[in-house]
Amino acid sequence: SSGKNLVGKISSDVVIGSGGKTADDLIREWFNIIVANSQDPTKLGTPAVYTTDAGLDLSQMINKVLLGAVTYAQSTSKYLGLLLDKDNTVARNGTDAYTAMEHYWDESFGYYGAARDYARYSDDQLAGGAEDYSFDSNGDGSIDLKSEYNFGISRNAGKRDKGGTGVDFTKEIFDAYLAGRTEIHNQGTVGRISVHRQTVAEGMEKVIAATAVHYVNDTLDDMSKIGTADENTVNHNKHWAEMKAFTMALQYNSFGRITSADLEQLHTLMGDAPKYDAPGTEAYNNTVANLTEAKSVFESVFGFSSANMADW
Repeated sequence: SSGKNLVGKISSDVVIGSGGKTADDLIREWFNIIVANSQDPTKLGTPAVYTTDAGLDLSQMINKVLLGAVTYAQSTSKYLGLLLDKDNTVARNGTDAYTAMEHYWDESFGYYGAARDYARYSDDQLAGGAEDYSFDSNGDGSIDLKSEYNFGISRNAGKRDKGGTGVDFTKEIFDAYLAGRTEIHNQGTVGRISVHRQTVAEGMEKVIAATAVHYVNDTLDDMSKIGTADENTVNHNKHWAEMKAFTMALQYNSFGRITSADLEQLHTLMGDAPKYDAPGTEAYNNTVANLTEAKSVFESVFGFSSANMADW
């Protein structure tokens, strides 16, 4: 799109647990580290290019913080947040085929990242490879990235549905998007539109929180293998960064149930980088206890079942 850029879309809020920095500040710092690492020929072509000396996987940190500070923030806090202030009586700009309120609802759906016929996709497909989470629905021989491809949060919803029990985030969110759009088109009441808006926003929050839990579990599993033949530091660094950055992303939903105090506690418990202490040591046990407590925070805030807390 002409005239668009990430700087113009990224949230200016200070990232909780970052020492007063915005997402833009953090991402620029991380890019600079990658630039410096890329000048070292011994690091080129290896994960060391995007990994700090402390083990922070900047590839994952950048990806997931952008997902939160751009995608998630735009979908919820901006477009759903300002929705009810928009006109729903006349065509936007006098000529569009939709009102300003319809446009804001559609923008939110676009940032959710779902294909137009999202309901046709199974959880296995959304959790699979590119050949699964995209489909040539109109049969023209190509994939239209605006309507036939699933991005970001919409795929995470399928992954958590697949790995969970008794949850259907994909249906919950998509049905609410359809119902809300219908209410707006039919000049429904603010109260009815607001119900669907809340369902969408809270559904996305649960997806991101459940994904953070998934990576807490992965990190704990990686830690248990330290000092064995199955130890994999690259995977450990990756999973820890995804855990941390998805937790950072959670702050960008003004409709969310998680509080700043909850997030501050989570970031304190997670720390600033992966830990590599050997199983059985006091330091290892302390890290495990902290991450287990972090899981308890997620479970308490979102009411996730014990089975899903273990299985995700």
